Amino acid sequence: MPHSQDKTDNSHVLEVITRRYSCRRYSPAPVEKTHIDAMAEAVRQAPSACNRQPYTFVFISDRALIKEIARAVPLGPASVNKWMETAPLIVAAVGRPELVWHRLTQVIDTDYHRTDAVIAMDHLSLVATEMGLGTCWVGWFHRKKIERILGVRNREEVVILMTVGYPDGEPSERKPRKEMEDLVVRR
Repeated sequence: MPHSQDKTDNSHVLEVITRRYSCRRYSPAPVEKTHIDAMAEAVRQAPSACNRQPYTFVFISDRALIKEIARAVPLGPASVNKWMETAPLIVAAVGRPELVWHRLTQVIDTDYHRTDAVIAMDHLSLVATEMGLGTCWVGWFHRKKIERILGVRNREEVVILMTVGYPDGEPSERKPRKEMEDLVVRR
């Protein structure tokens, strides 16, 4: 496939990236199976170290499970993540370190299963945004409680959670981003 120097080739992807925000208010409308299938395909197509895909993704729409997950916070009142209860869907990225090519991990000392799971989750969030869904990354949870709730096996770990659903209302004003020169160094 030839590469084009035309900058408009990237405009759609950049527009979706810019439109994505952390949604914390959801409509009760369920996420359609076709949308879930598209997000699952985005996860499947994501790159991973040595193409090992060392993860599984759990799509949770059961209301009782969502409520239990929302209350599994490590410190403070359960109300910290109470907003999660409004999400019609929570996706859990479960890392599987045994699937990582161990020579890479030993030489470079990197937890590829975590990095790869987060890359795949980002693909999911962008596809969700393109379909008009809101998402929010959730890292504030009690890992062992979530793993128990989901029945995660001993040699696996919940890496990150993401809420998904149709936003209830307009997004709040987008938080300002740092200036380009504060983030990017060109040499």
